[in-house]
Amino acid sequence: MIYEVVHRTRYDYDGPVTVSLGQVHQLAADVDGQRCLRCSLAISPEPEHKRERRDYFGNRAAVFSIREPHTRLEVTTSALVDATGRPERFGADGDRPWETVIAVEGRDAAPTDRPPLEVVEFALDSTLVTRSAGLADYARQSFAPRRGLAEAVTELSSRIHADFAFDPEATDVDTPLEEVVERRRGVCQDFAHVMIGCLRSLGLAARYVSGYLETIPPPGQRRLVGADRTHAWVGVHTGDGSWIGVDPTNDRLAGRRYVTTAHGRDYADVPPLKGVIFTDAEESVLTVSVDVVPSG
Repeated sequence: MIYEVVHRTRYDYDGPVTVSLGQVHQLAADVDGQRCLRCSLAISPEPEHKRERRDYFGNRAAVFSIREPHTRLEVTTSALVDATGRPERFGADGDRPWETVIAVEGRDAAPTDRPPLEVVEFALDSTLVTRSAGLADYARQSFAPRRGLAEAVTELSSRIHADFAFDPEATDVDTPLEEVVERRRGVCQDFAHVMIGCLRSLGLAARYVSGYLETIPPPGQRRLVGADRTHAWVGVHTGDGSWIGVDPTNDRLAGRRYVTTAHGRDYADVPPLKGVIFTDAEESVLTVSVDVVPSG
C-alpha cells in the first residue's frame, strides 16, 4: 500500500493581501507504522520566509510568510507514503482489561503505574473536547468492568457510527461538542471528538489524528480527480506508549488505507492550514483538492 498524496489549497481574494502568515500541518512523516518516502511543500507566491519544524506533539509542520501583494494564495503538499506497516489489529495489548490502561484517575478506577506526561495530557480536557458525566455514561455501555480494551473500543466506535449521521451541513469547525452530541449529526472531525470525549471521560488517553483515507469509487464509476478529502480519526492509547488508530466515521481501524499527517489533543491543535492575513478584501473563495492514489 504505497500512496501518492497531493493536497492543494487555494484562496482567491477580492482585493490585495499585503501580508500572509501561515502554518501547514499536511506533511507526512514516519509515524503510525507508515514510512514517508518523499514529501514536498510548494507555496505561491513564493514566501519571503519558509521553515519546517517539529511542533510540540512531534508533528512535521511548516511556517511561512509572504510580504508581497497578492490576490491568490496556493499551498500544495505532495507525498509518497508506504502504509504497509500500519497496524490493522490491536494485537496482544487489546486483550488487556481496559482499566489497566487508564491514564488519569477516572470514575471507575485508577492506574497502578502512572503513565508519562505525553500520555496523560491526552486524557485531560482540551480546547474542543471536555470530559463529562454524559459522555462517560454513553461510553460505559461498551466498557463493562474488566472487558478487553479492543472489544470495548471497537464496540464504542460501532455505536458512534450507528448513532450519529454523517451530515456536512450540520456542523462547522466551531460547533461545540455538546451540540454535536445533542444533534447526533456531523462529520469525521465531530465523530472523532465524540469518541475522544467518551474515552477521556473514562480516564483513557485518546488523541485526534489528521490525515487522509483512500476512497474507492462505486463499482462501474471512475475515480474523480481531486475528490478525496482530509480525514480525521482517533488514536487510542493501548499501554506502554503504544497507540492504534480507530475511525468511528467508517467503523474500522485506521489501517493500510490511511495516511497520517499530524496528531494533537483535538482539531484546534492540527488544522491542515491556518494563518493570518492583512488585507482590505471583504470576501475570499476557498478551493480544496485532495488526491490519494495508489502508486505503481
